[in-house]
Order: sequence, then C-alpha cells, then structure tokens
Amino acid sequence: MHKLRTIEAAGGLTLDANDRILFIFKNGRWDLPKGLIERENSAAKTAVAEVSEETGLTTRELRVLTELIPTIHVSKFAKTKSLKQTRWFLLRYSGEDEGFTPQTEEGIEHCAWIPLWDLERPLRNCPARIHYLVSFWLKVRKEIDY
Repeated sequence: MHKLRTIEAAGGLTLDANDRILFIFKNGRWDLPKGLIERENSAAKTAVAEVSEETGLTTRELRVLTELIPTIHVSKFAKTKSLKQTRWFLLRYSGEDEGFTPQTEEGIEHCAWIPLWDLERPLRNCPARIHYLVSFWLKVRKEIDY
C-alpha cells in the first residue's frame, strides 16, 4: 500500500463586523482562503497571511479569535497525491469594506462577504470540507466567546 505524504495548511473562516463570512470563488467553486504552512510561520499566522494574500484585506485588520476544527482531504500537490491537513481559525476583519483584490494567479475569480441568511448559495457549490467547517461553526458559534 502506498503511503501518502502529509502536508500542513492553515486557513481562515473570516467574519466582518456584521458576522458575514468571507468566501472566495476559486476554480468555479466557493471556498475559504487557505495555504501551506511555511516553516517560519505558525498555523495562525499562516491563516491570517493567506486571507490577506488571497483577498487583498490587510493583515493589521485581521485578528485570530480562536482555532476551529481541522479538515483532512487528499490533494494533488506537485503532481503527486498528498494528504492535506488544514487547521482552521476563526478570524475577525475590523477594517472598512473597501473591496477586494482577488489573487487571480491562484484561480480566485472574486471574493464576497456572505450573510448568514444567504449561506445556502455558497454551500451548494463548495468542497465538502468547507461545508463541514461552516456547518460546525454555525452549530457552536453561540458558545464561542468572540
């Protein structure tokens, strides 16, 4: 049996002042910003950096509130299949709604703040792990002090 290499990533479920969730539209699907953890960075720092890089939001306006549950999936990385473990963080964006600068070289077409009442739209067209993460947060959000 072939053992898959594990790669570590981190990402952010980002809320604005109105508790809208920041989604990116990447490769024809809704997703959340995430990326590989580099040796010199912590997982939390990586989550903030990836949200900033993929959306154009400034890092100084992003704050880590708490760590959420991790997700694991098989991913193609450098043309080989790997087991990608992503640590997810709940972030708060405190800046103004000045628009986004999507990281188009990563396949990100646009970014959007989605209100909780409209989550069905992105959750119908997103990876299962993102649906799982958002559903988890919706169930526990009243118990999280943020």
